[in-house]
Amino acid sequence: MSKNDMLAPIVRALVGVPQERLGVLLDTVNKVGSTDGELWRSRFAEVLREGVKGATLAPEAPLDTLIHVDRSIRPVYPDWVKLVMHPELESTGPVEYDLGAVDLWLHDVQKNGQRIEGHKLYEYLKEKKILERCLSLRDGEEIQKQGIEIFRKYFGDKAVSLWKSVVQYRNGDLNVPYLVEYGGQIVLSWGWLGNNWHGNNPALRFASSPQGSVSQVS
Repeated sequence: MSKNDMLAPIVRALVGVPQERLGVLLDTVNKVGSTDGELWRSRFAEVLREGVKGATLAPEAPLDTLIHVDRSIRPVYPDWVKLVMHPELESTGPVEYDLGAVDLWLHDVQKNGQRIEGHKLYEYLKEKKILERCLSLRDGEEIQKQGIEIFRKYFGDKAVSLWKSVVQYRNGDLNVPYLVEYGGQIVLSWGWLGNNWHGNNPALRFASSPQGSVSQVS
């Protein structure tokens, strides 16, 4: 077989090779043509016969999505807090629940891509008796402990509000705690109710009938 006869099928094969792999092929040709060419030819032939064996990946450990809350422990409020607006709700809520039983609740205005002022949203939550089903600062403290992967899985890039724990600042302003990812960590911060809430600011709310091992603290 002449050199031209040998080169023709090689050229046709190269046409279908992705650009980013041509460098590897050139390196292979150079190795086969080197003084150690026979050794490289044998090794390449062995790989071609056996094929490429896929790497075996260790299964990922399942995420622990169960939240335990000791409701007898009072949450830690900032020193600027003048008044806790709903102290009667502090110790209420499930002592054990799965994050899958938590809703990302939005007002209809938020669902339509618009914004609603925090004060109006707060009054709506109280009027419609939704506030009692919202998560609290105490829940936020325990969710923080679960780590960023859990937060990303359930809440993504959202800033999730804990409306049961609205407080009054020393100057009279109302603020609500919220959780958000910042710098690869779960950060607990506070939002002034004079701000507007949009679709990326849902309230964390328990489903009406949480499933699983759930009990209530009165």
